[in-house]
Amino acid sequence: MLQPVVQYGFLGFSVVLLGVVIWLIRKLLDVLEANNRIIAANTEAIRDLTNTTSDLLNLNRSLHDKIISRPCIAREES
Repeated sequence: MLQPVVQYGFLGFSVVLLGVVIWLIRKLLDVLEANNRIIAANTEAIRDLTNTTSDLLNLNRSLHDKIISRPCIAREES
């Protein structure tokens, strides 16, 4: 007598659990999409930083070469 009730209860519980699993998968896909956007933005920021650092390094080397090519004005004359 209770067998149909138990079967329908189990069926209802299974449907609810399936709905929860589908909802969680959709949330996970949303998080993964947001994560990919953030990773792309961070990668672009790192590229910009690398380019800026490279430019600053070239400027620093150029300035170093110009300073080294100047004669020293603090010489003692005898």
